[in-house]
Amino acid sequence: MKILNQFVHIYKYLFLKSKYVLLLSLFSTISILAHAQEIIDCEKTLDQEPYFVKHKSGEKDQALQRDIEILKRCGNFNPVDSAFLKGNMLGMLMLQEVRAGKPATYRTIVDFFQNFRKTAEYKDFSYGLALYRKIGEKKVNLQDWPADQELFVRMGFTINDLEDFKIFISRPEHAELSYLQVFSKYMNEIEGMRVDK
Repeated sequence: MKILNQFVHIYKYLFLKSKYVLLLSLFSTISILAHAQEIIDCEKTLDQEPYFVKHKSGEKDQALQRDIEILKRCGNFNPVDSAFLKGNMLGMLMLQEVRAGKPATYRTIVDFFQNFRKTAEYKDFSYGLALYRKIGEKKVNLQDWPADQELFVRMGFTINDLEDFKIFISRPEHAELSYLQVFSKYMNEIEGMRVDK
């Protein structure tokens, strides 16, 4: 009986201890998750200098990703605006705005886009991007070419370029490719024919 009492006592001790360990690990996990989901105070953060201003960084750089996340959360960016959220593009926009006398802050980029959205250039860019997304991945189709060629006209193709490209896309080996895949092959072929290489 004494052994049984000791066993019960040890069992209760371990059971209580495991509860505390479990609670401690649960609180630790909650604490870590709370820090991971950083709350951004947009009013304060927008007046800070972004990382990309002083650092050249790749697209996978965590600090650049944080800059982009701040801009997305605090700037009401839409899918069209997101096309500009690349390190080199943000750097060029910031440089342009700083040269115009504005501070190098997140707010400067947000303000730029709020003004840019009101312009005809933005509407044109938005339309062109939508057209690019619609046509770019579409399989080459000669029957739809009269409508599909608008994307290439917007890219600067002349009438002769359009005719040349139409002949190129009509080749049997291009039948299953998208317009962008064929365009890439077309540009490679043109590059291969250059005399000044």
